[in-house]
Amino acid sequence: MATETTAVTRELIWRRVMDELGFEHARVRRGPEGAELSGLLLVAEQGAPLRAEYSIVCDSAWRTRRVSVTQSWRGEHRALTLEHDGQGHWWKDGQVAQELEGCTDVDLGLTPSTNALPINRLRLAEGARAEIRAAWVRFPELEVVPARQGYTRTGPARYRYEGLESDFNAMLDVDADGVPIDYADLWRRIAEGPAAPVTAKQAFVEALVSPGPSSELGDAAATFGWLVGGWEGTIQDHDADGSVRESPGEWWFHWVLDGRALQDVLIVPSRRAPARPGPGANKRYGTTVRTFDRAAGQWQITWVSPTGGAINRLAGGRDGDRLVLLGEHHGKPIRWSFSDIGPDRFTWLGEVQEADGQWKRQSRFDMRRIP
Repeated sequence: MATETTAVTRELIWRRVMDELGFEHARVRRGPEGAELSGLLLVAEQGAPLRAEYSIVCDSAWRTRRVSVTQSWRGEHRALTLEHDGQGHWWKDGQVAQELEGCTDVDLGLTPSTNALPINRLRLAEGARAEIRAAWVRFPELEVVPARQGYTRTGPARYRYEGLESDFNAMLDVDADGVPIDYADLWRRIAEGPAAPVTAKQAFVEALVSPGPSSELGDAAATFGWLVGGWEGTIQDHDADGSVRESPGEWWFHWVLDGRALQDVLIVPSRRAPARPGPGANKRYGTTVRTFDRAAGQWQITWVSPTGGAINRLAGGRDGDRLVLLGEHHGKPIRWSFSDIGPDRFTWLGEVQEADGQWKRQSRFDMRRIP
């Protein structure tokens, strides 16, 4: 296969010719540091639109290292992350995936592009054959199972693929990069060309945002991981005179920094809210970064509010059926806690401790998940 000293990025489109019910638009990036396959799949699955986006990062030897998949189907969003150490050990959504032990490549069941992974990694001589164990991702279940597969290089640019547990066989014609052109009578490439450069915004988002938690977090990821996504609701600020100011707000959470931290963006009033007369709740446009301190066994959070000029640091974790975080603001102890936690709701309370030791409410957020 071709080698490069500088990165080369291409875009390709395949059409699913076996039933005319799908397309894939993919990007292939190759460079001395490794390769990345990413793409968008649009198919009709059981009569319903299925949209899946994926990214597969490989090292310089084309060993699969990180996989992320997001899927929308029948009104439900689902996500999958896989990590591989290059030696056959896998993690799924941050947890050890013992069932995938010994797998060398990932095989996304809906796309022809992932056949390029073992083809480039094996670099078979013409006439040679190899058997592999792949982490096969089934759609729409997003189930991952090991699958024995065989590859035989039957010509300069032709391979025979074998599903050794299903007796499925298919011939693949590939280009100089080992990327399929025709996949039997299943998929056919219909367009290709150089990819436009990634914008600064795209590059920043890709560098910051992670598909899921890092395996380093282990079980601790579940403490705040349920927050990933968008929330909206009512934000109240309680004043010293007993009055309550109220505004709608929105709150967005996602894993960042290679899945080692959870970050949010809080916006009050909500960007979709109409202008209202009166004071309303305090304006907020800030962010919190949550990281886990393994030595202390607790989460550390830092809240930064450009609108209010505050930088608060708190620490804590689960306390019964609540999540409680403690810190200090202007010399007074503060407590922020999640309570009434459900799949689609939570309450976030902000309190300050007075001189008599009593906790006094300052803010209350009643949030519901944005579908």
